[in-house]
Amino acid sequence: NVCAAYRKDLFLLQGGFPEKTIFNEDMIFAGRAVQAGYAVAYAAGARVIHSHNLSNKVQFQRNFDLAVSQAEHPEVFQGIRSEREGFALVINTMKYLARCGRIYLIPGMLFTTACKYTGYLLGKRYKKLSAKMVLACSMNKSYWRNK
Repeated sequence: NVCAAYRKDLFLLQGGFPEKTIFNEDMIFAGRAVQAGYAVAYAAGARVIHSHNLSNKVQFQRNFDLAVSQAEHPEVFQGIRSEREGFALVINTMKYLARCGRIYLIPGMLFTTACKYTGYLLGKRYKKLSAKMVLACSMNKSYWRNK
């Protein structure tokens, strides 16, 4: 739900974004809107450049927070397997790099993927981690201080 547009009246009617979430406020809003009987449209022809040039550490932390968000909102994310989409992206990216003659980029991409997936797995299980470990894994430290 990156780069989304909302009808203001429906956005306000549904209560807007959740106030207390670590990440994914857009996806939580969209999931709740769908549950309330509204629809989400995907505009495949839309063109948006959305890019992050993040270090592997920040990728790990970002995916940790993403998974915490999913764990804290089972009403939206229960039954959704993000891993399947991630795996498909990795396979398609490797195929693309091979087609473009950039096979040498695959090991770095796989390491970054491992960082992301490790963060995600730990975030899904954050309740089993110590408070110190959670703070070390998260990129949103202030979220935990107010918890």
